[in-house]
Amino acid sequence: MEENKDYMTTDQILETAGIPLLLFVILIYYGMRLWFMKDISAIRGKNKPPVKVLTVKSYYAKCAGKLMFFFAVATLVMMLLLFWNTYVAVAEIIICTVILGILWHNMNAKYGD
Repeated sequence: MEENKDYMTTDQILETAGIPLLLFVILIYYGMRLWFMKDISAIRGKNKPPVKVLTVKSYYAKCAGKLMFFFAVATLVMMLLLFWNTYVAVAEIIICTVILGILWHNMNAKYGD
């Protein structure tokens, strides 16, 4: 009696989705750290100058947290697309990375240095 091997095993699923899931968890962690704790030193580093005005710090942290959550969702969508088509998944994450870079630059220009 032959077994049907058309389904993915757990090892294959973890191999395909492992790194995107890990990145998703890391992005959610930093997004929550920014959104709730307003800890901008986590992303700016210790040697960077502080944001323009102290009251702007909360706006900077909230906007950066939103961008982290956006990229976390984009990573989750990429992980799901990997099971369907690898090329579409890579294209989606490249487009979202470019969007994130543009939005991050605008946020840093408005609230940052």
